[in-house]
Amino acid sequence: MVITNTISPVLKIGLQFLGIWPDVSYSAVHWFGFMSTLIIVQYFQYAYIFQHLKISEFSNLIDALTVTVDYSLTFFKLIGLWLHRRVFHQILADMDSDWRECNDIDQHLYLMTIKANISYFFSNLMYSITMIFTVLYLLGDYMINFIFVNKDYNVTSRQLPIKLYLPFETEQSPVFELLVVLIFIHVMLHVSILTILNGLILTLVLHVSGQIDIMCYEFENISKNALLHKYTVSLFHMQIKRHNKIILFAENIEKLFSFIALMQVICNTLVICFLGFFFIISLYNESDVFVLVKTVLAYLGIMCEPFVICLAGEHLSFKSKLIADATYESLWYELPSRQNKIIIFMIMRSQRRLAITAGKMMDVSFETFTNIMKASISYISVLNAMY
Repeated sequence: MVITNTISPVLKIGLQFLGIWPDVSYSAVHWFGFMSTLIIVQYFQYAYIFQHLKISEFSNLIDALTVTVDYSLTFFKLIGLWLHRRVFHQILADMDSDWRECNDIDQHLYLMTIKANISYFFSNLMYSITMIFTVLYLLGDYMINFIFVNKDYNVTSRQLPIKLYLPFETEQSPVFELLVVLIFIHVMLHVSILTILNGLILTLVLHVSGQIDIMCYEFENISKNALLHKYTVSLFHMQIKRHNKIILFAENIEKLFSFIALMQVICNTLVICFLGFFFIISLYNESDVFVLVKTVLAYLGIMCEPFVICLAGEHLSFKSKLIADATYESLWYELPSRQNKIIIFMIMRSQRRLAITAGKMMDVSFETFTNIMKASISYISVLNAMY
């Protein structure tokens, strides 16, 4: 298969379903349709939370808050993506332009193909793992109830896949079965969209990473042909244009994901805190092993979300430093003084580190991920002391 874009087919289909992809018919209908279902589910989720806002049901409340906050995170992400859809369309146009330019040079095409293959692999891997974790999490309650019934526990209520407070009777057939199927499909769809949005940022960073590799490769060629002064001037001009495109592309990524990253940091900190505390409660209450496994799976799945965006931010910052290194390692001292000045300006401009920020307040990196985990553990300790 000939690769012509860094965005994998899985991501493209998901973005077309949301109406974010350019030239999709009735894109607003797609987006508002899915957002309407999110709002409806969120209403019944928060209704359940307010209905069970009691100390005696604290563990049940924490379990409900975990899924509810994750749904809220998806809602805010989609709002941010829709508001910046023109920026996203510009990013896609720049990506197409980069791939057209790569077709003229085999080495450039090879470098970009490597990044595209990595993007496809991680997108499919994240999607597969997330789907498996979600299915196991949703089936966890039914497995727990099945075990309890077999052990002669007095369990008569029929639970929905997620905690919802519906204003009608839900335990009678066939209403219950229909609700289970609809909610199961919606949760799987919600998790699919969430995974697609997480994979998108990693894909865009890998694309700009490929462009940086091309730039470093060209500087190496300039070093090998340093004596051919009449050709190096045009090569420097091409490098300056490519560097400007890389900076603009990274700034567009920052515009697109700054608000999303902020919501990711806040919501994932809360969700990881809730899950950690629920796990501790389950240990104290000597809950069944299925409860613990379900909690651990949810914890790992949620923890992957901030890790992916922090990985993307860290990788972008790391690759941006390579431009200054490649520029300095070129044979600039064998070039005429006029071209040396160009080198100096490029090194100075490369000192500005490319990064993704969370609401313009902090850079998203591995340090941010560590801070999220530290904050979550601190909140777990406070809740444990209050419980």
